[in-house]
Amino acid sequence: MSDWVRFRNTYLQMHWLFPLVVKDHHFDAVLEGRPRTFAGTVQRAFEKALWFWPRVIDARIWAHGAAGKLQTPHNYTDIDADAKLLLDWVERVSPDRNARILDVGCNCGRHMIELWDRGYRNLVGVDAMKSAIALFKERAPAVFNATEVHNDLFQRFLMRQPDKSFDVLYSHGATIELVHPSFDIAAHMCRIAREHICLLLSPDNIFRREWLKQFTSHGFTIAYSEQPIAPDSDLSLIILQRSAPE
Repeated sequence: MSDWVRFRNTYLQMHWLFPLVVKDHHFDAVLEGRPRTFAGTVQRAFEKALWFWPRVIDARIWAHGAAGKLQTPHNYTDIDADAKLLLDWVERVSPDRNARILDVGCNCGRHMIELWDRGYRNLVGVDAMKSAIALFKERAPAVFNATEVHNDLFQRFLMRQPDKSFDVLYSHGATIELVHPSFDIAAHMCRIAREHICLLLSPDNIFRREWLKQFTSHGFTIAYSEQPIAPDSDLSLIILQRSAPE
C-alpha cells in the first residue's frame, strides 16, 4: 500500500485544482479555529472520499497546538543534534550573513534564534501554530522583533512569494510532509528559492511522496544527501541546489 500511496501522491495529483478550490476563507477558518458547519462536515467527507481533492483542514490540529496538547511548541525549543546538522548545512551553503533565509515551519523559532546567534540578519519564518509564534516572542523578543515571522499555512504563504525571493529555504522533520499532496509544495519551494533548499525529511510520514523526484523535477539537483542520517533515525538529510545558479 505504501508504494501505491507514494506513487499517487507524487504522480497522480491535479495541482491545478488547488488554487481553484482553496480560497482565503478556507485558510482563515483553519487559523481561527472556526466551528465546522454542516456544509463543512459534508465537504470534509467529500475530501476524504477523493484523496486527490485539495484541502487544508489537516493543518487545523497544528494551527491550534499549545502547551498541554499533543502538538505543543514546547517540544521544539532545543537545538538538538538533528537541528544542528541542518543549520550547519545552511551555514555551509550560504555563508553570507545577509542572505535572505526562510524557515518553513519555524514553530517557536529555535532555528532562527540559532542562526541569529551565528550572525544571520535577514531571517524569515512561517508557521501555522499561533501559540508557537507567541512563545518565540516570549523566549527571544529581540530576535523576534528583528526578524520577519508569519502566522500562516505554508500553502498560502508560499503562493504569495515572488520567484527567487529567498536565497535559502530550509525545513526540519515532519513539517512539509504533513502538507496534503494536492498542493505542490516542492514546486513552490523551488520557485521561490534562488540557490539552495536544505531539508531534514521524514519520508515515510502520512502523505508519502517521492520527494527527490518532486524537487529535482523543478530545476534543482542534489548537492548532498544522507538517507538516513543515522542507523536509528527516520530522518533523511537532503541538500538541493538550483541547477543553473545565478
